[in-house]
Amino acid sequence: MQWIILVFVIFCLSFILLMFSTLHIHFHLFHRNDNSDIRITLRIYRFVKYTLHIPLVQVDAEDHAIKIKEEKKASLGQKKDKKKRITFDQLNNQYTLFNKTLLHVQNLFHIIRHFLSKMKLSDLQWHSAIGLGDASSSAVAAGAAWGVKGIVLQVMNSFFQLQGVPSISVVPVFQALHSETRFSCMVSFKIGHAIVVMLKIVKAWRKSKRSSQVNTEYMTGGV
Repeated sequence: MQWIILVFVIFCLSFILLMFSTLHIHFHLFHRNDNSDIRITLRIYRFVKYTLHIPLVQVDAEDHAIKIKEEKKASLGQKKDKKKRITFDQLNNQYTLFNKTLLHVQNLFHIIRHFLSKMKLSDLQWHSAIGLGDASSSAVAAGAAWGVKGIVLQVMNSFFQLQGVPSISVVPVFQALHSETRFSCMVSFKIGHAIVVMLKIVKAWRKSKRSSQVNTEYMTGGV
């Protein structure tokens, strides 16, 4: 009996510790012409760490599928390599599934918006170089890139808690066709907030499902 109580107490303390723990997500993206490199690192405290590295992202010219090579590494040293192909049909199916979720879960946007408002976005760096082969076109493209980055930063500032001054630059390349982007940032949030959001979504889903069943029975006369 004492062992059961001890295990229960340890479980409760661990759950409480997890609820108040902060998850840090480091995101790094490097793109140059046709290739991209993505690295996502999840960290809790200093000793729990998980890294997803995608060193190769290419687009197949024949069927426009995205070819991805993944490297996963945990804090204990386990490492796994995997290759994936993402087709347009797969993306379309995910989009359809997301739309169905929106229809079933009431106030999903407000739930997610409230969760995003508790996230802290820091260490934002976004540097780009663009060239279209001649000076005038490259200058226009660089100006358009500045405008897009300004809009994106305004959206980020309205959804997240943007901390610090972002480091942003756009360099025009006048004599060549060139496309290069380096983007990195860190997102931090309490794990307890994420758990609460998931519980709210599940609750809203069940409520919407029950309401849909009641309406169906009413329209069909219970048949």
